[in-house]
Amino acid sequence: MVSQRIAAIIIFAAAIEHHLERALWKLEGANPMGIRPETDAKMISDLIGCLKHSPQPCQQERSAPLLETWCNAARLAFAIRNDIAHGVPTNLGDTLTFMNNPRWHGEKRKRPFSDYWADDHSLDLIRHVFAVLLRVIVGVSAEKVTLAGLTKPSLLRALRDSNSILSEMACKDYNPTFEKY
Repeated sequence: MVSQRIAAIIIFAAAIEHHLERALWKLEGANPMGIRPETDAKMISDLIGCLKHSPQPCQQERSAPLLETWCNAARLAFAIRNDIAHGVPTNLGDTLTFMNNPRWHGEKRKRPFSDYWADDHSLDLIRHVFAVLLRVIVGVSAEKVTLAGLTKPSLLRALRDSNSILSEMACKDYNPTFEKY
Protein backbone atom coordinates (compact mmCIF):
# COMPACT_ATOMS: atom_id res chain seq x y z
CA MET A 1 0.00 0.00 0.00
CA VAL A 2 2.86 2.39 0.72
CA SER A 3 4.23 1.89 -2.79
CA GLN A 4 0.81 2.56 -4.32
CA ARG A 5 0.44 5.78 -2.35
CA ILE A 6 3.92 6.93 -3.34
CA ALA A 7 3.21 6.08 -6.99
CA ALA A 8 -0.01 8.11 -6.86
CA ILE A 9 1.89 11.14 -5.53
CA ILE A 10 4.51 10.87 -8.28
CA ILE A 11 1.85 10.46 -10.98
CA PHE A 12 -0.18 13.42 -9.67
CA ALA A 13 3.01 15.52 -9.63
CA ALA A 14 3.79 14.66 -13.26
CA ALA A 15 0.25 15.55 -14.34
CA ILE A 16 0.44 18.85 -12.44
CA GLU A 17 3.68 19.77 -14.23
CA HIS A 18 2.05 19.01 -17.59
CA HIS A 19 -1.05 21.12 -16.89
CA LEU A 20 0.89 23.93 -15.21
CA GLU A 21 2.83 24.53 -18.41
CA ARG A 22 -0.41 24.67 -20.40
CA ALA A 23 -1.97 27.00 -17.81
CA LEU A 24 0.93 29.40 -18.26
CA TRP A 25 0.48 29.32 -22.03
CA LYS A 26 -3.23 30.07 -21.61
CA LEU A 27 -2.70 32.94 -19.15
CA GLU A 28 0.06 34.48 -21.25
CA GLY A 29 -1.83 34.00 -24.51
CA ALA A 30 1.08 31.98 -25.92
CA ASN A 31 0.73 29.66 -28.89
CA PRO A 32 3.59 27.13 -28.70
CA MET A 33 2.93 25.53 -32.07
CA GLY A 34 6.15 25.21 -34.04
CA ILE A 35 8.36 26.83 -31.40
CA ARG A 36 10.15 25.79 -28.24
CA PRO A 37 8.13 27.52 -25.52
CA GLU A 38 9.83 29.50 -22.75
CA THR A 39 8.39 27.01 -20.27
CA ASP A 40 10.28 24.07 -21.80
CA ALA A 41 12.76 22.33 -19.48
CA LYS A 42 12.14 24.75 -16.60
CA MET A 43 12.25 23.43 -13.06
CA ILE A 44 8.87 23.09 -11.37
CA SER A 45 9.77 25.80 -8.84
CA ASP A 46 10.39 28.21 -11.73
CA LEU A 47 7.07 27.32 -13.37
CA ILE A 48 5.24 27.87 -10.07
CA GLY A 49 7.00 31.25 -9.77
CA CYS A 50 5.91 32.17 -13.30
CA LEU A 51 2.29 31.41 -12.40
CA LYS A 52 2.51 33.35 -9.14
CA HIS A 53 3.88 36.41 -10.93
CA SER A 54 1.75 36.15 -14.06
CA PRO A 55 0.10 39.52 -14.80
CA GLN A 56 -3.20 37.95 -15.93
CA PRO A 57 -4.47 36.86 -12.48
CA CYS A 58 -3.83 40.34 -11.06
CA GLN A 59 -6.39 41.73 -13.47
CA GLN A 60 -9.00 39.32 -12.13
CA GLU A 61 -9.22 40.08 -8.41
CA ARG A 62 -11.53 37.14 -7.64
CA SER A 63 -9.02 34.58 -8.93
CA ALA A 64 -5.89 36.07 -7.35
CA PRO A 65 -6.34 34.32 -3.95
CA LEU A 66 -6.96 31.02 -5.73
CA LEU A 67 -3.72 31.17 -7.70
CA GLU A 68 -1.68 32.59 -4.82
CA THR A 69 -2.84 29.82 -2.48
CA TRP A 70 -2.29 27.23 -5.21
CA CYS A 71 1.28 28.43 -5.80
CA ASN A 72 2.12 28.39 -2.08
CA ALA A 73 0.69 24.90 -1.67
CA ALA A 74 2.34 23.61 -4.86
CA ARG A 75 5.77 24.89 -3.77
CA LEU A 76 5.45 22.97 -0.48
CA ALA A 77 3.97 19.86 -2.14
CA PHE A 78 6.78 19.63 -4.66
CA ALA A 79 9.35 19.90 -1.87
CA ILE A 80 7.81 16.71 -0.47
CA ARG A 81 7.72 15.15 -3.94
CA ASN A 82 11.43 15.95 -4.27
CA ASP A 83 12.16 14.28 -0.93
CA ILE A 84 10.35 11.17 -2.16
CA ALA A 85 11.88 11.14 -5.63
CA HIS A 86 15.44 12.10 -4.68
CA GLY A 87 15.70 11.10 -1.03
CA VAL A 88 17.37 8.02 0.37
CA PRO A 89 14.68 5.68 1.74
CA THR A 90 15.37 4.63 5.30
CA ASN A 91 13.30 2.88 7.95
CA LEU A 92 13.22 4.76 11.24
CA GLY A 93 11.38 2.45 13.57
CA ASP A 94 8.28 1.38 11.68
CA THR A 95 8.17 4.48 9.47
CA LEU A 96 9.62 4.82 5.98
CA THR A 97 11.55 8.08 5.78
CA PHE A 98 13.04 9.74 2.71
CA MET A 99 16.15 11.78 3.50
CA ASN A 100 17.18 14.26 0.83
CA ASN A 101 20.74 15.62 0.84
CA PRO A 102 21.92 13.79 3.97
CA ARG A 103 25.36 14.64 5.27
CA TRP A 104 26.34 11.26 6.65
CA HIS A 105 30.00 11.67 5.71
CA GLY A 106 30.43 15.32 6.71
CA GLU A 107 30.20 16.55 3.11
CA LYS A 108 28.81 19.96 2.12
CA ARG A 109 25.79 20.16 -0.15
CA LYS A 110 24.35 22.93 -2.31
CA ARG A 111 20.84 22.29 -0.99
CA PRO A 112 19.76 21.88 2.63
CA PHE A 113 18.86 18.57 4.20
CA SER A 114 15.17 17.70 4.14
CA ASP A 115 13.15 14.62 4.91
CA TYR A 116 9.68 13.22 4.58
CA TRP A 117 8.18 10.73 7.03
CA ALA A 118 6.00 8.47 4.86
CA ASP A 119 3.61 6.95 7.35
CA ASP A 120 0.12 5.89 6.22
CA HIS A 121 -1.57 9.05 7.47
CA SER A 122 0.90 11.52 5.95
CA LEU A 123 0.90 9.66 2.63
CA ASP A 124 -2.90 9.83 2.49
CA LEU A 125 -2.82 13.56 3.29
CA ILE A 126 -0.20 14.30 0.64
CA ARG A 127 -1.99 12.19 -1.95
CA HIS A 128 -5.18 14.16 -1.24
CA VAL A 129 -3.29 17.46 -1.48
CA PHE A 130 -1.83 16.54 -4.87
CA ALA A 131 -5.30 15.57 -6.11
CA VAL A 132 -6.63 19.01 -5.10
CA LEU A 133 -3.69 20.77 -6.74
CA LEU A 134 -4.23 18.77 -9.92
CA ARG A 135 -7.94 19.55 -9.97
CA VAL A 136 -7.27 23.28 -9.75
CA ILE A 137 -4.48 23.45 -12.35
CA VAL A 138 -6.47 21.33 -14.81
CA GLY A 139 -9.24 23.91 -14.47
CA VAL A 140 -6.81 26.78 -15.00
CA SER A 141 -5.34 25.14 -18.10
CA ALA A 142 -8.70 24.15 -19.61
CA GLU A 143 -9.62 26.09 -22.72
CA LYS A 144 -13.27 26.62 -21.83
CA VAL A 145 -12.88 27.39 -18.11
CA THR A 146 -12.32 30.89 -16.79
CA LEU A 147 -10.38 31.65 -13.64
CA ALA A 148 -13.47 33.27 -12.18
CA GLY A 149 -15.34 30.00 -12.74
CA LEU A 150 -12.84 28.21 -10.50
CA THR A 151 -13.47 30.37 -7.45
CA LYS A 152 -16.14 28.12 -5.99
CA PRO A 153 -16.21 28.11 -2.16
CA SER A 154 -15.75 24.33 -1.94
CA LEU A 155 -12.67 24.38 -4.17
CA LEU A 156 -11.17 27.35 -2.34
CA ARG A 157 -11.77 25.60 0.99
CA ALA A 158 -10.10 22.39 -0.25
CA LEU A 159 -7.15 24.43 -1.49
CA ARG A 160 -6.83 26.34 1.81
CA ASP A 161 -7.00 23.05 3.75
CA SER A 162 -4.30 21.60 1.49
CA ASN A 163 -2.09 24.65 2.01
CA SER A 164 -2.59 24.38 5.78
CA ILE A 165 -1.63 20.69 5.82
CA LEU A 166 1.48 21.37 3.75
CA SER A 167 2.49 24.35 5.87
CA GLU A 168 2.45 22.20 8.97
CA MET A 169 4.41 19.42 7.28
CA ALA A 170 6.97 21.95 6.07
CA CYS A 171 7.90 22.80 9.65
CA LYS A 172 11.38 21.61 10.50
CA ASP A 173 10.10 19.72 13.53
CA TYR A 174 7.39 17.70 11.73
CA ASN A 175 7.58 14.02 12.59
CA PRO A 176 4.44 11.87 12.59
CA THR A 177 5.84 9.72 15.38
CA PHE A 178 5.65 12.67 17.80
CA GLU A 179 2.75 12.48 20.23
CA LYS A 180 1.18 15.60 18.66
CA TYR A 181 0.43 13.68 15.45
